[in-house]
Amino acid sequence: MAILGAAAFAIVAFAAVTTTAHAQLATSPWPMFAHDLGHTGLSPYSTSANNGTLKWKFATGGAVVGSPAIGTDGTIYVGSEDQHLYAIKPDGTKKWKFATGGSVLNSAAIGADGTIYVGSQNGNLYAINSRGKLKWKFNTHEPVTSSPAIGADGTIYIASFESYLFAINPKGKRKWKFAASSSTDYFFSPAIGADGTIYVVSFDGALYAVNPDGTQKWAFLTGHQVESSPAIGPDGTIYFGSFCCPFPGEIFAVTPGGTGKWGAPISANGGLFPAAIGANGTIYAASDDENLYAINPDGKVEWTSGIGFYVYDSLAIGADGTIYLASDGGLWAFNPDGITFRWQFPTDEPLTSPPAIGADGTIYVGSNDGTLYAVGP
Repeated sequence: MAILGAAAFAIVAFAAVTTTAHAQLATSPWPMFAHDLGHTGLSPYSTSANNGTLKWKFATGGAVVGSPAIGTDGTIYVGSEDQHLYAIKPDGTKKWKFATGGSVLNSAAIGADGTIYVGSQNGNLYAINSRGKLKWKFNTHEPVTSSPAIGADGTIYIASFESYLFAINPKGKRKWKFAASSSTDYFFSPAIGADGTIYVVSFDGALYAVNPDGTQKWAFLTGHQVESSPAIGPDGTIYFGSFCCPFPGEIFAVTPGGTGKWGAPISANGGLFPAAIGANGTIYAASDDENLYAINPDGKVEWTSGIGFYVYDSLAIGADGTIYLASDGGLWAFNPDGITFRWQFPTDEPLTSPPAIGADGTIYVGSNDGTLYAVGP
């Protein structure tokens, strides 16, 4: 595949889609990676009463890398490098744990019927019921690198390490698999648009739009190394960040039809992690240059806030507008103006998972030392 310059865009193999999607996710406080199918990171619950105090902490046997998912009853589901998925009660006690046969480096997704879907480094996608019992498993024959997304008909979409996006039906059977341009490239966690289109970025520098039948709708080429999952704005615009070297870290905005709206160089010496999108459409992205950026939908930087610590992965936003990010220095709560922060919750070890927000405004976040923290009122 030809790779174009940073300011150039390409659209390949466009085809129309007519599906309307209301995905079969649980109607729970935080059912999947980045909260929703658009990966906005935006919670419907206010966190204004959260003053940054420790509520409880739970020890797993390995680093917690994927963000927690939260069920309808408040159960927190989180994977660990100790090769288990944990179900933790809202009071911080263990409900059950499920052996995954490999490290869990991604987030679980919760279906409308309470089924928990999670991938493992042993190549399996597991479907587990709310009691912690296996329903089925699907083997991709490669480490599962992404968090699942669940489509309108219950199809589970998940990416593996070596360039495949899989579609798996609710009974655990493969519907199709979609390949990137190169066998050495791999996908990140897919997002799903309102019409059912699956959007996924690849290490080859492309954003792919895939129809629900597994055919390519279009591909948008950046000419950059891309290592962040896409996020979808209120108007359907897809946003995703690129990594630096030799280019600056850049945010791209692409229309649902595959046309580039803009590509804005944001960070001179750092890559941009997955974006989160506020209620007013502002795009927030952290960079490994230790800054937090707020970008208007027209591509202009609204503000930049220095953090002073390395940030891990995506952000979470409360309904009150507070922005939460996990870093080497702990959990930060920034006011929407970006100039001031409400509080910092310090930790001895780096926080390595994206934060999740519960119905009562509690923030759940995982650490490199295997601890899951509940921070809240």
